[in-house]
Amino acid sequence: MVWIRYAELPDSASGRGRAPGLEGVRFVPHRGDLPRYGLAMPDPTVHLRRLVELGLNRYEAKAYLALLLRESFAAAELAAQAGIPRQRIYDVLGSLVQRGLAHDLPGRVTRYSATDPGTAIDGLIGAQRRELDDLASQAEDLAASLRPTWTRGKDETAPLDYVEVLRDPAMLSTRLQELVQEATRELLTLAKPPYALEDDPAGLAATRRIAEAGGDVRCVYEPAILDDAALVEEALAFIDAGEGARVVDHVPMRLCLSDSSRVLCSLTDPVVGGLTSTTILIDHPALAASLRLSFETLWAAGEPFEHALERRGSTGQIA
Repeated sequence: MVWIRYAELPDSASGRGRAPGLEGVRFVPHRGDLPRYGLAMPDPTVHLRRLVELGLNRYEAKAYLALLLRESFAAAELAAQAGIPRQRIYDVLGSLVQRGLAHDLPGRVTRYSATDPGTAIDGLIGAQRRELDDLASQAEDLAASLRPTWTRGKDETAPLDYVEVLRDPAMLSTRLQELVQEATRELLTLAKPPYALEDDPAGLAATRRIAEAGGDVRCVYEPAILDDAALVEEALAFIDAGEGARVVDHVPMRLCLSDSSRVLCSLTDPVVGGLTSTTILIDHPALAASLRLSFETLWAAGEPFEHALERRGSTGQIA
């Protein structure tokens, strides 16, 4: 499409007749946001958009396109031709000259001429490439400065990565079996009902393995276990496998310590008591060492399992 302003044509071109040589031209009203480009340029909106994409602002693009229409313009002439406010035209022309898209022609009135489009576009592309190269260089410097922090961060764990909360009973059983099977030298347990694993062949095998290797496997029970024949039989099987077992009046919580580094404990809700509990698996040697001292205190106060069982059989209760 060719854009043309009615005011620039003879009356015959505005619809009352065609000027010679204009019979094939389509006349449309001038759009106020575009320069008066006349017949020499196809739809200028395409060129305007592409120049803006190459880094010019809208006024600069409109001014350059208008400069192409003739050999030179004075600033005021260009402002009127391109539809740019006169108070802005000198800034716009200064930018075009600085960027190599126009040059000034000194005289009584300074005039301005467009640079050859090939040279002008090459200059814009070159500026874009330089900016991109600068950005790439800055990005490389940024990546290099951030990499040491990232490398150090790979060695840092989240604050509670060593804690796992177990709410699902099936997951609790799985983690308990893993804890027991992975133990190599020590397995200390505080047991109280309800028992997580009443039938525990994996625990029995681990007890035998650790005991035969000279390790330490011990468990402290509450007296209630002595009233359940099946549980007594299970406890005696562990004792035969090498477990040391004692009975105390009260076990404060279920606890399993593995190799003085891993802790599995069950915490009852302080408000509702035994109706609900939360089990936590913690990999923390310092905590395991502290809880080991608590275990040793209970162990020292306990009665050997066989003695407690014998007294329960003869008196029906534990003193």
